[in-house]
Amino acid sequence: MDAPSATRSELLARRRRANLAVQGRDLLQDKRTALVRAFQARSTSLLQRLEELARDAAQAHRRLDRARAELGTAAVESASFAAAGRIGVRLTDSAVAGVVVVDAEHAEVRRAPGARGYETTLVDPHVDAAADAFEEEVDALLDLAALELTVRRLAEEIARTTRQVNGLEHVVIPRLRGEARRIALALDEREREEIARLKRARTQARRRTQARSRSSR
Repeated sequence: MDAPSATRSELLARRRRANLAVQGRDLLQDKRTALVRAFQARSTSLLQRLEELARDAAQAHRRLDRARAELGTAAVESASFAAAGRIGVRLTDSAVAGVVVVDAEHAEVRRAPGARGYETTLVDPHVDAAADAFEEEVDALLDLAALELTVRRLAEEIARTTRQVNGLEHVVIPRLRGEARRIALALDEREREEIARLKRARTQARRRTQARSRSSR
């Protein structure tokens, strides 16, 4: 990179850019603080709900094992095939601390026993109990998926903002301030040299005047 010209305009330009970089760093630090708050709140909620999901999943598998023990694997699988279906999911955008994230809205997962496609009078209540538990698990999983995506997006943005802050704090601002100091020193040195030159010129002029005055006597 070429050295900046040691001019008054360059000095003012470097100082102005340094001030703008400081303002940008402060704004990014404020943004990072807001992102960290949002991340902490959502990550705490995510961990809690993951723990709840783990407990619900364990209960669902216990109910499924009970149904298999009572009816046999073939009967349970037959009921599961009849209950298969689709779940509508709609993605929407929203802003969290200034960062665009994706939210997922889904159709109701849990169904009444009569809406699962099999004849309820021919199916043991253990199958309905297992179906209830797994539908609740799927419902929680869909909600958690959107929350986890948001947490990951916030974490990525925090890392990116931190890199920007560090770049301004440790590279851009010191460089601009250093250039401004070097320009100021060069200008000061140039001013001192100009003052010394003027003093020498005045001294020489005074001596010539005195010499002419003596020679004219």
